Amino acid sequence: MPRLRRFFFRNLGLKLLALAIALLAWFALSGQRRERISERSYRIPLSLVNVPAHTMVASPLPGGVDVRVRGSFTALRQLEPERLEAVIDLADARPGERVHHFAPEDINVPPEVEVLGIAPGEVRVTLDRIGERLLPIVPALAGDPAPGSQVVDLAVEPRIARVVGPATALEKMTGVSTEPVSVAGRSATFSTTTIALPNIPGVRVREGQVVRVTVRLGPSPTLTPSPGARPGPP
Repeated sequence: MPRLRRFFFRNLGLKLLALAIALLAWFALSGQRRERISERSYRIPLSLVNVPAHTMVASPLPGGVDVRVRGSFTALRQLEPERLEAVIDLADARPGERVHHFAPEDINVPPEVEVLGIAPGEVRVTLDRIGERLLPIVPALAGDPAPGSQVVDLAVEPRIARVVGPATALEKMTGVSTEPVSVAGRSATFSTTTIALPNIPGVRVREGQVVRVTVRLGPSPTLTPSPGARPGPP
């Protein structure tokens, strides 16, 4: 009997501490099981990381994805939606088109939160080499001059723009257009400042975006009857 008593009372403080820790752990785990489980949906941004050097994304991408998550009420309450994002890792990608199928691991949620669904479930990503070209700037006109007037000449300064973007798209371009310059109701020569903007996604003007356009207008040619022509009936 004394030996059994010594066994129970040996290191009594450590044994009581271990018992208290075990009770606290059991209480915490059982509390999580008792807490109600909730589901929520969020609209989160899409991020592409590790884009290979000298390449760029040449395809349109959705502005974000819809994600539905599930977890305990406390876990979802502590979730910060503004910090959530869907991540596509392009570390091993090569130029060309690939389809990325979203997985729960692509959403940066804490371990206690489960990702139930992602929409859209996949995204097409096209990578292309970054190219650069010198292209002529072509003024774009809008409207009609005043009656009796016509556009005689157009001048732009600078005449050439340096553009950068997906190499495949640049190869198909023959020039860069300006924002429309209105000649509606005008009869005299005028100059205006506008912007050269490519109409192909991903292509931007690196040099020569601000353009000075001079529109020279003159009288329209009048129609005169040819010699010998007879006037029509009154």
